[in-house]
Amino acid sequence: MATSTAGISLEEVRASVKRLRHEGELFLDRVREDARKLAERAPRPELPKSLAEARERAETTLRREGERVTRELRTRVEQITHELRTRRDQLLGTVEKQARLAAERAGKLIGAADAERVSELSREVTGLALRVAEIERKLASISKKLKQQQPEAA
Repeated sequence: MATSTAGISLEEVRASVKRLRHEGELFLDRVREDARKLAERAPRPELPKSLAEARERAETTLRREGERVTRELRTRVEQITHELRTRRDQLLGTVEKQARLAAERAGKLIGAADAERVSELSREVTGLALRVAEIERKLASISKKLKQQQPEAA
C-alpha cells in the first residue's frame, strides 16, 4: 500500500474524492431542482399592451396568410389533378388505339379473315347449298322415273 506524507493511503484518498464528487453531484441536483421550482412559482411579467396587440396582429396575419396559402395550394392541386387526369385519358386512348392496330396486324399476320372475305365465303357457301339442293331434286326426279320404269320392265 502506498502512503502519503500525511499517513493516508492513496486508495483512501481516491475513495474520499469519489465520495466528495458524488455528494457534490447530489448537492447540484438539489440546487437545480430548487431553482426550477422557484422559477415556476415566480410571477411572469405581463407583456406591454403594444406588444400584446402586435402579437395578436401577427397571429391574425399568420392565420390569414396560412388560409391564403392553403387556398392557393388547393387550387393548384385541383389544376394538377385535372391535368393529370386529362393526360391519363389521352395516354389510355393512345394505348387503346395502338392495341387495336396491333391486334389488326396480328390478325392479318395469322391469316384471320376480315369481314369482306367472310362475306365472300358466305356467298360461296350459299351458292353451293343451292346447287346441292338442285342436285337432290334431280336425283329424286331420276329415282322416281327409275321406279316407274321398273314395274313396266317386270
